[in-house]
Amino acid sequence: MKIGIIGAGKVGTTMGKYIADHGGTVTGFCSRTESSAREAAQFTKTRYFTSLEALIEGSDTLFITTTDDAIKTVWDCITTRNVKGKVICHFSGSLSSDIFSDWERTGAEVCSIHPIYAFSNKFTAYKNLTTAKFSVEGSEGALQRMQALFALLPNEVVRISTEEKAKYHAATSLASNHVTGLIYLAIALLKESGIEEQTAYGLLKPLAEQNIEAIFSQKDSAAGGGFSGCAQTLTGPIERGDIMTVKKHLDHLERPEWKAVYRAVGLQVTEAAVKKHPERSYEEMKQILAQ
Repeated sequence: MKIGIIGAGKVGTTMGKYIADHGGTVTGFCSRTESSAREAAQFTKTRYFTSLEALIEGSDTLFITTTDDAIKTVWDCITTRNVKGKVICHFSGSLSSDIFSDWERTGAEVCSIHPIYAFSNKFTAYKNLTTAKFSVEGSEGALQRMQALFALLPNEVVRISTEEKAKYHAATSLASNHVTGLIYLAIALLKESGIEEQTAYGLLKPLAEQNIEAIFSQKDSAAGGGFSGCAQTLTGPIERGDIMTVKKHLDHLERPEWKAVYRAVGLQVTEAAVKKHPERSYEEMKQILAQ
């Protein structure tokens, strides 16, 4: 497999370096910005291609690692060339391989790969990429061909539904960006209560870390193994059925958007509480949160 990479940002540079370091063959980079492509090629010890035609000719697999908005444009350019027998793959989390319209006509095979990972720096992100899981979807031919690459990498690969790719990406965003948003709101509320911002982060750090660790901790084999999960590790006023505390929280959230976040997330917490305590009634709690 000879992989040519279109786009030399964080994802493209990281994947090029990571694959090359694990014994894969990366032919090189082509990008809208010459300087970034040259930089990525130098960093990964591969080649800078001056044209898309040259990259396609020298590669049997093409990785599109541009922004989401540019993927369709790149695909339209690719389809004017001879890509018969090649694998075309993009790395968007939100878009599926359906973005490769009329791909059968080109004779290529298509797929998408999404590393569930935060690409923070294109020169260092590859170092911890071994911890990431990859999701993949696309044509059968592309997925079969990709097995040669996945065999080189230590990452777990999970196949997902092409039709439900957007729902999958919403889930990963909730677990990442939206959690950040909730902590941002929690910090804002602590600042409103008179606590300095850095002190607020210090207060929340052990609480947030302990909750995440508890959710993703492994059960012992006697308990069936697997993760402990959200429901079993849930604590707090909603789980306890503490109606007065929840009402007090809502009464002191002055901004409508703060109340909306509290209610929406609170309903999900209530669902988890019902799962943990099926013998209890949470109907009154649901009514308060659904107002």
